[in-house]
Amino acid sequence: MKAIEITNLSFSYAKDKEILHDLSLEIELGSFVSIIGHNGSGKSTLAKLLVGLLEANSGNIKIMNLDVNEKNIQKIRSKTGIVFQNPDNQFIGSTVRDDIAFGLENRCIPHEDMDKIVNEFAVKVGMIDFLDKEPSNLSGGQKQRVALAGILAMHPDILILDEATAMLDPKGRNEVISLVKKMKDENSNLTVLSITHDIEEAASSDRVIVLSDGNIILDGTPKEVFSKTDELLTIDLDIPFLTSLKNALYKKGIDVASIEDEDKVVEFLCQ
Repeated sequence: MKAIEITNLSFSYAKDKEILHDLSLEIELGSFVSIIGHNGSGKSTLAKLLVGLLEANSGNIKIMNLDVNEKNIQKIRSKTGIVFQNPDNQFIGSTVRDDIAFGLENRCIPHEDMDKIVNEFAVKVGMIDFLDKEPSNLSGGQKQRVALAGILAMHPDILILDEATAMLDPKGRNEVISLVKKMKDENSNLTVLSITHDIEEAASSDRVIVLSDGNIILDGTPKEVFSKTDELLTIDLDIPFLTSLKNALYKKGIDVASIEDEDKVVEFLCQ
């Protein structure tokens, strides 16, 4: 089943410059897909179009077989959760507990059930000891955990991360991505769409799509996409550290192309 189907999608903020041009794309239910590209490539615009925050100039988007339009938008948003770059823009409640519960209240979940669900997802994201804290007093990584808890508590079919780790330090970024992977492992039908500028983050997904000037220029597994070093560098994108290391070693006559884990490469070199 297709979680997302995009057909001939075009969008522009101004008449003289298209941000997305005749874009077509399908994403399978249960997959973990990263979309990368330089600033202005159309990544975040696409995220907003998927959840109906923007309206396409032409083309069609289907989410879980529902056309994205005014008639279906509430159903679509009940199936889709999005975490933005700045979690402060998503906080509603005065405490972490209130914020995680907000979406559940909108769905009229009974209070006796709501407390159980809030506690369950606070534990999952490692924030059970912060339920009575004000969100504004949390670190960036903690805020993103709370934002994720509020979304995941509503059991979305599709989780969209729109530059959700861009404001975090490496430790916070790794915490959030590890958490998403854990949630994905617990629910194999959860579709994750990570819109990111972080190459290392994209390298851990099932599939990588590269946007440039509103067009898809590369699409495949991380190994396939990041092997296109020259094409990526041409559009000012970097490549993962492990790929760079393998390329540098190859030039020195050391072929470690078949080793997929960074630690195992280091172990091989030590031997």
